[in-house]
Amino acid sequence: MTLAPTGRRASAQPGRSVAVFGAGPAGLTAAHELAERGFAVTVYEKLDAFGGKTRSIYADSGGGQLPGEHGFRSFFGFYHNLPDTLRRIPFPGNANGVWDNLVRLNAAMIAGMNRHNLTVPLPFPLPFSQLPMTPQGFIDSVASVFESLFRLPLPEAVFAAERLAVYVSSSTERKFGQWERMTWTDFARLDNSSPEYNRFLGDGFIRELVATKSRNCSAHSIGLVGEEYVWSLLNLDNDTDGKGNDRVLNGPTTETWIDPWIDYLRSIGVTFALGQRLSGFSSDGAHITSAAVTDRSGARRTVEADYYLSAIPLDKFPDVLSDDLSAADPTLDRIRNLQAAWMVGIQFFLRKRVDLANGHVGYNDAPWGLTSISEAQFWRRPLTTYGDGTVQDVLSAIISEWEEPGTFNRRTAEQCTPEEIARETWAQIKAHVNDDGDIQLTDDMLHSWMIDPALTGAGTPDIAYDDAIFIQNPGSWSDRPDAHTAIDNLFLAGDWIKTGMNVACMEGANEGGRLAANAILHACGSPAAPATITPRFTMPLWEPLKLIDRELYKAGQPNMFDIIDRRYPTR
Repeated sequence: MTLAPTGRRASAQPGRSVAVFGAGPAGLTAAHELAERGFAVTVYEKLDAFGGKTRSIYADSGGGQLPGEHGFRSFFGFYHNLPDTLRRIPFPGNANGVWDNLVRLNAAMIAGMNRHNLTVPLPFPLPFSQLPMTPQGFIDSVASVFESLFRLPLPEAVFAAERLAVYVSSSTERKFGQWERMTWTDFARLDNSSPEYNRFLGDGFIRELVATKSRNCSAHSIGLVGEEYVWSLLNLDNDTDGKGNDRVLNGPTTETWIDPWIDYLRSIGVTFALGQRLSGFSSDGAHITSAAVTDRSGARRTVEADYYLSAIPLDKFPDVLSDDLSAADPTLDRIRNLQAAWMVGIQFFLRKRVDLANGHVGYNDAPWGLTSISEAQFWRRPLTTYGDGTVQDVLSAIISEWEEPGTFNRRTAEQCTPEEIARETWAQIKAHVNDDGDIQLTDDMLHSWMIDPALTGAGTPDIAYDDAIFIQNPGSWSDRPDAHTAIDNLFLAGDWIKTGMNVACMEGANEGGRLAANAILHACGSPAAPATITPRFTMPLWEPLKLIDRELYKAGQPNMFDIIDRRYPTR
């Protein structure tokens, strides 16, 4: 059941008050679903802004502010739950609410150093009527394909095909019992393979899909999202026709999504308390009796509600996990085993519009794990209306590797000052996009830059990042909690709880919020229809193979396609 926006909610009944801690996508989704079903919801957020990691961050510039962010937002076609929420957020002039603010991407670029760059039109079948590349780009792409064909050893190409066949034909039991317990690096044998093999089956490919790294993420998680992306490319599992398999917003995230969402939630009765950090819970052993929040001055106050929903980040939850909570639900202690990593956004504000690609760019030879997108081409509001009026584009990039030496300064990002981080990142990007003989980025284009302010102490031993993201490390599924806990009125939401999406992303956060809302509906015996949760797409052609593999797995045998590198399940 999908509820249409009504602009109001029914008066909350006694026993229907909910305290939500965290105003990121997971917490706001839960508030949205519960308020539309008649609950009295209050959202507490430690910051002075809404949206968590998805919010826009504005940099001061002479004459005004420039729009930045934690990292560019991707709305893949295989997202279904989040688009449903976007359609239910009214936006002036849009028949389908915020969803109409999504803009289709027509290409992705795989850029390299000292080689031609590959531009891939999206999705298949190829949109020849609007081929998103120049004639030179087409020539470079063809050259790039032949470069790869000549550089990739034939045995590795065959092995890559075997690995992909093994994953898609694996039963659910094997995926969770075997591939979930090893890294993608181990599964794909990246450590003993050629650089070319690593470019396309290693981190160069993975960073395009999910913010993680092959050496610390489970093979199952990466295989799952890779398979989803392939079906989306083939238009088999996209949210709707017309917007392709990858979309971005047509303006800064806060302006085009978060602010309208907050306005709608307020209109249906949700209340908000900013600058209020969750600092703990009180319980009687099986029931939360109250929560405590602390404001910016350090003053602490008590929050009382019928139900308590924690939607704070993974790395912050252990701070409120007291001994009495662990005793009431020992599984909560396993949350401490989950891991997070740094994926830090940096924006380069340009005096000239430069469309590197009509979509994302992956810099496959960048040691700092860079990806980017040129945003002005997708935004409805001109960039010249921000700041001092001279900025015409934002090259929004993400740094996902902090422990490898840079190409030019030979220092890790973790060792650099903010200025050194910006200089080296800019140099790595230029080295990728300028080496085809077509100079696209020059230093005189650069107006200014901004790095995510959640990064502090850069250039000192005290460097820290306050907005790390969950990584699906091997074996982490068994440590991830459900939305409900053994404590009857405590619930959890986020992309790090158990969700069908599995990986850390906005769709996972939205699904986590829906699961938490449904758990509260169940706990209070509400007759309201639960929030819809769209299951993942499964390819019917693979189902017979999965049935066979289930029996092979139960017998302790490898997958039927596991021929070159036979992997027996361990118990």
